[in-house]
Amino acid sequence: MPKKKKSRGHPARQPATSSPMSPLRAGGRALGDLQVPFRRFLEAELAEETDEALPVEDLEARLMESLGWLLLSFESDLSPAAARAFTPADLAELFTEIVPAVAEHNDLDPQELVDETRLAWTSYLMFLGETEQWAGEPEELADCLDVASGGVGGAASGQAGVLDALAAAEARVPLADRLADLVALPVVAGFLTALDELAAGVELDGRELADSPAVDVLRARLADVPEVDPVALLLDLAGDGVLQVEDGRTAVPGAADPERRYQAATFALASVVTGVLASTDSPGAIVGALSVVTSSVLQPVTSGELRGFLESAGDEAELPAALARLTRLVDLGVLSAVEPWTARPGFAGAVLDVVDGFFRPGDEDEAEVEAEVEAEVEEGGPGEPVQA
Repeated sequence: MPKKKKSRGHPARQPATSSPMSPLRAGGRALGDLQVPFRRFLEAELAEETDEALPVEDLEARLMESLGWLLLSFESDLSPAAARAFTPADLAELFTEIVPAVAEHNDLDPQELVDETRLAWTSYLMFLGETEQWAGEPEELADCLDVASGGVGGAASGQAGVLDALAAAEARVPLADRLADLVALPVVAGFLTALDELAAGVELDGRELADSPAVDVLRARLADVPEVDPVALLLDLAGDGVLQVEDGRTAVPGAADPERRYQAATFALASVVTGVLASTDSPGAIVGALSVVTSSVLQPVTSGELRGFLESAGDEAELPAALARLTRLVDLGVLSAVEPWTARPGFAGAVLDVVDGFFRPGDEDEAEVEAEVEAEVEEGGPGEPVQA
């Protein structure tokens, strides 16, 4: 069982919902007759612990409470079946969005609350598996355990290379879910709105594309992301054949097609992440921040692990610059606000494009950076993390 310091003893009682039912009661109702065997499971596990861990009653309360937050937030049925199967995407939302919101509502430390909730859920999912109470597919349980313990697709990271791992992580998520993850990001939603305007037709007024009103359409929707050049973005869209000019007006063939829309959204996110990372002139900071971004959809890391990675490469002085880029991505919603930094599973394709794009000029350069990034992502990493 994962180790964790004893709780501060300040349970969060308010879920991210307006329901009059308390989350503790809701979670307890859904847990039902599993509550007693789960407590016995915890007692047996903790009896083998040599380090100080959360007491059984705290783990049990945190599980029931967070289960209530999850079910009430999604307005799910509180029947026992609701506590026996989950999806990785729902648990990722619990740890990256719901729990931090609850912490903020209760003036608690979000990182501590997330850590405690992860610990409780890791224990509970292990319990469901060992007692054969899991009602979903076996592979879904493995994925949920991966999310609860701090990963969102870590199994993919064991493959031959980081690019292959990212491609596998992208393929694991259905197209509709990938697109939903991307559209939920404000900057991507803004880009797609601009693309729809271009698809409807924007008069170029006889100007070259780079100096036309079409640029203003993108500039207006991406005003909050100065790291992205709207002219370069527009020319890239035209160069890839996404944007066309017909009779002096813009056109975007197939703009409503889900696959093409996903590709456009992936392109937008990759452009934003690339722009943010490239806004520093420090190669060490770029590689460090890129390693975190890559890990966010494979095997998430903490600031301590990032520091250890940079120190092992002799780039410890680049930590502030790398953290500044990561903070910017957190502000944009690309990365979670709590550690380990995670990203929505649907972002894997965009991350793949970022890694590929940064080092595409030469296969030798690409292999070099892939080795550097993979050193941070693969199991075992650069060694014991140094506390930030």
